[in-house]
Amino acid sequence: MTPNRKGINRIEVFVVIFTLATFALLVFPAIYHIRESARREQCKNTLKQLSLALLNYHDTYGIFPYGAVGSINLPPEKRWSWYLCIGNFWGHYGVPEIDYNRPWDDPALRPLILHTWRNGPFEEFDVPLVPFPAIKCPNGTLKTHIDGQPFTDYVGTAGVTPEAAMLPASSHRAGLWAYEDGRSLSDIHDGISNTLLAMETSSSNGCWLAGGPSTVREYDPALPTIGSSAQFGGLHSGGGMAVFADGHVSFLAESISTCVLAEMMTIADPD
Repeated sequence: MTPNRKGINRIEVFVVIFTLATFALLVFPAIYHIRESARREQCKNTLKQLSLALLNYHDTYGIFPYGAVGSINLPPEKRWSWYLCIGNFWGHYGVPEIDYNRPWDDPALRPLILHTWRNGPFEEFDVPLVPFPAIKCPNGTLKTHIDGQPFTDYVGTAGVTPEAAMLPASSHRAGLWAYEDGRSLSDIHDGISNTLLAMETSSSNGCWLAGGPSTVREYDPALPTIGSSAQFGGLHSGGGMAVFADGHVSFLAESISTCVLAEMMTIADPD
């Protein structure tokens, strides 16, 4: 007579564990790939919406915003960012109650207030100033300023060499962003579809309110170009999202040559 079995033996346990491990090896990468594809598409759509807001601003004023907003007596990194200029072109903003002659991180200016309105019936009111979705990639940094204002994952592209954001538009190393100048599509001499407007970054991110390198970035060909510890990209495997002056968004590979990226960064071919 065969005795009743009261459990499973070691071989059966091993088979179950092996089956589950094999299943995990097959399924988890697929889940990651699907999730990352969705996040990359969301990032692409965000950059597209950002470009539309900037192009609508350009259509209204004939130029893109200054790269650093506020008193020229302040260094660019203490002025306010160009993001504050495009809120109304995002479709739901208002007028920030800000003294632009003071530094963006001046504690005396907190809390930051937005004066806005709504129809039906028409009513004006103040609300806390918060960023719109165009500043964040789904894979982006979770860092915030001490007042809770988030860091941005997208920066305007200012040209080639560390001082490019201070160069005049006539320079062959200048890009579409400058700290003390508003550039126009007419300043581009090598095609708007070939000229970068903004790129994602995971390195040295700064608050969305801040002028200077936090929201406008020059390209230094001597430093790593695209990747997790490079000047741009790093939020998606293998490269970084970029939007061009005509509004189209492309994924630039980490392997892109410095010469090609330099040409994209400038409003004319670099020297």
